[in-house]
Amino acid sequence: MKIAILGATGNVGSRTLKEAIAAGHTVVAYARHPDAVERLTGVTVASGELDDTAALTAAISGAGALIVTITGPVRDKTFTQRTLPGIIKAARDAGTGRLVLVSAFGAGDTASKASGFARLIYRTVLKRFLDDKATAEKLLPASGLAWTIVYPVNLKDVPALDSAAVKLLSDVRRVPGLPTLPFANAAKALVEVTVNAQYACQRVLVTTPAGWKPA
Repeated sequence: MKIAILGATGNVGSRTLKEAIAAGHTVVAYARHPDAVERLTGVTVASGELDDTAALTAAISGAGALIVTITGPVRDKTFTQRTLPGIIKAARDAGTGRLVLVSAFGAGDTASKASGFARLIYRTVLKRFLDDKATAEKLLPASGLAWTIVYPVNLKDVPALDSAAVKLLSDVRRVPGLPTLPFANAAKALVEVTVNAQYACQRVLVTTPAGWKPA
């Protein structure tokens, strides 16, 4: 599959690019700073601004899926609400029917599955950041795209685990404690979710193997 990635220079996006290539896919990386994208066989780099819908549409044309790994800075309380409408339009105009959006566990009603300590953080320090994501995500069901929202738990640059748990959010009752997931595991899960039709029009939790309790 030809996969387009937004945020291919970031912690999650750069690793997702590598995982996609390792899995035999080709990648189009759309980046504001194209020189920062790692040059690998099978990767095409397109330069452009995130709010340039025409340039984004042209860059991702022919891709079977678009993975959006740009989450925005914590201090920006409207980032996803500002950028997601243009991304959705570009995906539709380009004929890219599959859109996978990286969110964050704790956004919207996902917080109800978190531990008490995690909910405290989500409702205070990260409240406006997570509220922005939850508000923007409401656009996806009406987008006409085969969307998926992925909610990774707390991410960290540490060595990869042997595996991660990739679960439909509806199948999860609780996420105990404050699990930490390596960036590499999140990236591998993103590629898996993107190419697997069972995750279309679903919300998905990505966590550690022990970092969830079944519904």
